[in-house]
Amino acid sequence: MAISASLPFFFLTFSLHCSTSIFPSSISASSDLNSSQLANQICKNTPNFSFCQAAIFSDPRASAADRYVLSYIAFGQAYRNATSTKNYIGFSLKSIKADANMTISSGMQKCQGFYEDAIRALSEVLNNLDSESFYGLDKAAIDVESSIRACEASFSGQSPMSQENQNLMQLLKTCHAVSQLYEYN
Repeated sequence: MAISASLPFFFLTFSLHCSTSIFPSSISASSDLNSSQLANQICKNTPNFSFCQAAIFSDPRASAADRYVLSYIAFGQAYRNATSTKNYIGFSLKSIKADANMTISSGMQKCQGFYEDAIRALSEVLNNLDSESFYGLDKAAIDVESSIRACEASFSGQSPMSQENQNLMQLLKTCHAVSQLYEYN
């Protein structure tokens, strides 16, 4: 299989540092914490504080963001990561030779479908945020994480997607932590 080892790192770096935004940064929501404290509070509620901080603060809006903008940042990061990973899978499938390991090829094809599901769900979340609908953000993060776990399980033995899957799952844990800032009745 002819997949460059540096390609997954490139996609993660690209996802975390490309923060071209189409979302407004002047949206306000009430919070007793200043913005940096709010972002840090979110990251403290994730299993990997430093990963969360790197993801959140790679967006220049983070230091002045309320919970609404932080939602856009977190779910936007997850969406961009899922999209770049799906593109990586497509590129990998094209570069797999016909005589390649069928288990890997089959697993990659399944992962492509799981990532398409993840992208659809994350796109729906971003559309809901545009409509100021916050219900179900937590469920969406968990559902997308389930899709990514299914991708990982698509391979018998070591998954060539482990790092990409782990990165997205870390971003989804940040999304879930952000979603806990909203009250669901």
